[in-house]
Amino acid sequence: MHLTQVAPYVSYPPRLGGDHRTHGLVKEFPQFGDTVERFCQGGSPAMYKSLDFRRQVTISKRYTEFRHLHPFHEILKAPMLVGYPNLFQGHVLKIASDGLDDMLERADVVLAREPWQTPYVLEQIDQDTPVILSSHNVEAERFGDIRQPLFENWVESRVEQMEKRSVEGSDAIVCTSERDAEIYRDRYDPGGPIFIAPNGTYKESLRDHRPDSKQAKRVRSDYDIPQKATVCLFMGSNYKPNIEAAKSIIELSRGFGGEQVQFIIMGSVGKALTSADTPENLTITGYVEDGFEAHFDASDIALNPMQSGGGTNIKLIDYFARSLPVISTPFGIRGLNIDREAVAVAELSKFPTAIEELRTARDRRKSIGRKGREVAAENYTWEESSRFLRKSIIEAVGPF
Repeated sequence: MHLTQVAPYVSYPPRLGGDHRTHGLVKEFPQFGDTVERFCQGGSPAMYKSLDFRRQVTISKRYTEFRHLHPFHEILKAPMLVGYPNLFQGHVLKIASDGLDDMLERADVVLAREPWQTPYVLEQIDQDTPVILSSHNVEAERFGDIRQPLFENWVESRVEQMEKRSVEGSDAIVCTSERDAEIYRDRYDPGGPIFIAPNGTYKESLRDHRPDSKQAKRVRSDYDIPQKATVCLFMGSNYKPNIEAAKSIIELSRGFGGEQVQFIIMGSVGKALTSADTPENLTITGYVEDGFEAHFDASDIALNPMQSGGGTNIKLIDYFARSLPVISTPFGIRGLNIDREAVAVAELSKFPTAIEELRTARDRRKSIGRKGREVAAENYTWEESSRFLRKSIIEAVGPF
């Protein structure tokens, strides 16, 4: 099988949740002798910051990422910085898509991420070549939940139109959960089958929690966190639902005086937070690359205080993979089939009580963390989702 994947920006190496899904869903295909070519419409902040201007990256044998870097792509991404979708992405492809048409011509099947580029793909593709919509969220729901200061009604209407065209025009859809699939069926008229390939973690990330490691102790020392304190971790990218959640962590930290309970907010979400009035028991790290794994080990409890957003939370599975016990809102575990022994569920207002209960119950923390890792290993790995998607594509629109 020759699969062409269309993505809105550079995705490898994966840094954000969307990058991991883009890469994770296809990472196993080359193991079966398939060819994967990914067209990326523009760069990413991390790519430009690292001065990595390669136009072609070989990820593995028969798996290549092609990067079309063009000023138009970057200019029209500007609204995304303040929470708007890239509604003009498909339009730009009509004037700046060098190489994409050839990749579509070579494809046995096309996997197009989200509804922003999919309408263009549907217009350009040969009718005999199946197109699979790769959904990361129900976008109409996601942007319906996020209030925009300007053009709100127009944005919501346009998102609805583009998603409807993508869902109904594609030959199949792959989404994160049965919940999202049901919304698509209720809201639109899908043009083909819907595959459920959950968000996940990489098998190599599944491991024990290592709170006594030298690296974990160094993280605490670097942030002046007492070794005996209970550390609560939240991580996220610079994305409105994550910003909302991170702000709730800041307020939560104010309710814990002294040094006994400390909080860490890790990830690019820190860019959106004001550090001037940060409580003494809260550390905002920003994006972390060196020592990333050690931050999980330096923490005792992971927090998932999500109140809005679409899809399912990749961060939750990442916590599970490192055997960290998680406290989550009910919204934070939406769309996931998770045994309540693997996560402590509480409304946001009850997080202080949940933290107090867990921090003094070491055995229960270990039990929840162990169960969470088992859930991730059994049901939520990218390797399993990738193999499932490949099998589903072949059965639905193959053979190739």
